[in-house]
Amino acid sequence: MNPVLLRLYPAGFRRAFGDEIAESYREATAGAGPRDRLREAADVVAHALRLRLWIGSAHAGGGLMAAAAPFALAATAAYAAFNLNASAGDWYVMRGVGAVADAAPLLTLMNAGYLLTLLGAVVAPAGRYVPGVLAATAGAVVSSVSFLHPVWPSPAEVSGQFVGFLLAPVVFAALPLACPPDLRPARRARGAAGVVALAVWAVLLVAALVVIDPLGIGLRVPWRFGVPIVAALVLAGRRAFAAIRTTGQLAAAATPFITILYFSGWVRTDELLTLIGALAVTAVVLRLRRTGDVDRINTA
Repeated sequence: MNPVLLRLYPAGFRRAFGDEIAESYREATAGAGPRDRLREAADVVAHALRLRLWIGSAHAGGGLMAAAAPFALAATAAYAAFNLNASAGDWYVMRGVGAVADAAPLLTLMNAGYLLTLLGAVVAPAGRYVPGVLAATAGAVVSSVSFLHPVWPSPAEVSGQFVGFLLAPVVFAALPLACPPDLRPARRARGAAGVVALAVWAVLLVAALVVIDPLGIGLRVPWRFGVPIVAALVLAGRRAFAAIRTTGQLAAAATPFITILYFSGWVRTDELLTLIGALAVTAVVLRLRRTGDVDRINTA
């Protein structure tokens, strides 16, 4: 095993398990090709980084990442679906003022980013976790960078949230990569056909929203963001909700939604405070319920 890879681990862990890690790596790469060796090396790097950042499966941070991962994917999918739908209205308005010719390539790039983000965020929980998360992250980067072009009015001129507007989707699209492999969300499809079916379903959902509101009228109408959010939460599944057992996990699960909604401009500051208040009440209820469960166990 390359000594550089081994030195990525914390010193204490390396002293205790270094020989075991090196032997496992040798067995896994014996007779393997360059692609498999690269994959094993990437797994070692990821494992070492998780240990250094205290987000391994045995750490509390790992539990927080596991609780947040399915909801980060759901928030990312809803964000991409909403913006892909809204861009149809942008295209119609720009065509009306004769601006499509100049903006068409950029609009195509932006929509491609949204589509890639949506597909990645759906494919990840469907059963292709790492490729899906990487695709969602790449798509979020593309769509965010496209807003730097001067053809678009800067969101900073409207809300002063330009940095958050650009970074929040990228951060939460990539966040599921921090989830320990053994704590990743349950697969929502067992075969390639199921994965493809969920991807097609996501695209058809956006198409249906475009047909219902082809002019992009009323971006703040609740169903415009509500329908993708509900669909994404259904995809996350009941297990994602059942895994939330502490107030910290609740906060980690809710943060992607609240942050993306706020920086996208869909939720105003006063509404944000209401959401945070509702989250605090839910956290108290969760805490009381957990305390009650512990008391019943102790008295049984």
